[in-house]
Amino acid sequence: MPHELWRFVFGNPRPVEIEIGPGRGDVLVAFAQAYPGVNFFGMEAQPWYAERAQARADRLGLTNARAIAADARCALRQLIPDASVQAYHAYFPDPWPKKRHTKRRLFAPGVAADMRRTLVPGGVVYLATDLPEVFAAMRAALLEVGFTPDRAVPERVRPVTRFEQKYAAAGTHQGSFRTPTPRA
Repeated sequence: MPHELWRFVFGNPRPVEIEIGPGRGDVLVAFAQAYPGVNFFGMEAQPWYAERAQARADRLGLTNARAIAADARCALRQLIPDASVQAYHAYFPDPWPKKRHTKRRLFAPGVAADMRRTLVPGGVVYLATDLPEVFAAMRAALLEVGFTPDRAVPERVRPVTRFEQKYAAAGTHQGSFRTPTPRA
């Protein structure tokens, strides 16, 4: 049963998937077009990108896509209801490879636990990055709170964004991780 918040945001009871850092909305819009039975919610740290992503969805008449300007770490902790999200998408979330920028990274302490708390049982986190050390840190954070790598989760055909074209020339590190499902 969808949470009241999502019914208010989207006006329907469809499942919700959240993209953290949708940028200009390439993936958010493509997924909303390809999967009309799912609501896609984007949380973007840069207000002008959130506005661009939402304007794109609006121009295309997509009623199942919303983008807001928000710090995902704060929104996960304070706003997203427990067991209300079907999947998280975090593609190239940490463009700061320098050690001094570690504090800006998405997978700071507590984020993986907040994702687990807000996901439905069996929910999935999809990750992709061009930085192997960042992927290793994200993976470790998810495993630490009980996620399991899941090769059985079908990867959605995700568009290659301009960011990925520019920075992932050496390759993309990606994976999906699932929350445990309750035993019957």
